[in-house]
Amino acid sequence: MSKITRRNFIQTIGAFSATSAIGWPSHSYAAKAKGHVVVVGGGFGGASCAKYLRKLAPGIEVTLVERDARYFTCPFSNAVLGGLYNIDFITHGFDALRQTHGVKVIQDSVTEIDPTTKKVKLAGVRNLKYDRLVVSPGIDFLWDKVEGYDEETSKVIPHAWKAGSQTLILRKQLEQMRDGGVVIIAPPENPFRCPPGPYERASMIAHYLTRKIHKYAQSRLSIDSTRNISSVARNHRYETSSDISL
Repeated sequence: MSKITRRNFIQTIGAFSATSAIGWPSHSYAAKAKGHVVVVGGGFGGASCAKYLRKLAPGIEVTLVERDARYFTCPFSNAVLGGLYNIDFITHGFDALRQTHGVKVIQDSVTEIDPTTKKVKLAGVRNLKYDRLVVSPGIDFLWDKVEGYDEETSKVIPHAWKAGSQTLILRKQLEQMRDGGVVIIAPPENPFRCPPGPYERASMIAHYLTRKIHKYAQSRLSIDSTRNISSVARNHRYETSSDISL
């Protein structure tokens, strides 16, 4: 039994592209790899890594540690706000990883990583020993960075930039909005994650208000002077402004 090494672990990760380029020899090499890989985070990066490690190197034991039982994708969350899909469309579980790909999935939070002893400590007072570790936890909010806005406030004034409960809160507010109401979207200054997001959201909200329930809301979108979205604003009946703050 060959122990997994840094070299063959990296080669295993790259085996999919290598297989496409030169055929089965690289895939065969990956299939010989052994050891235990712990993946922290079950989003796009972590879940994909765990899946393809098992597909390309079935001799590797893969454990995925994810805090939440379900993962909500930010892609297409604006389409939920626009009424094109319901929340189930962007909701994903981990059963396929378990049942189809043989990944061991643990719902817990990582509290400490010890690279010396190669152990991951979980909140559930459990340690996981690993040969190789993949850390892909995604991003989260720094609530102290926006004065006057915290996690509790977000339940009333939702940002909905992280899909899930926030998406549902904002969708409910749109459903309950009176005729002639106003939607204000305040993007942060550049650079920020997903620059097209605010404009896509404005378009989807306009779609919902004008087509699904025949309401009209005057929507104002704050933008910087370098962006030209006049055609988008004209087509979807919302105004632009540069002096709206959160």
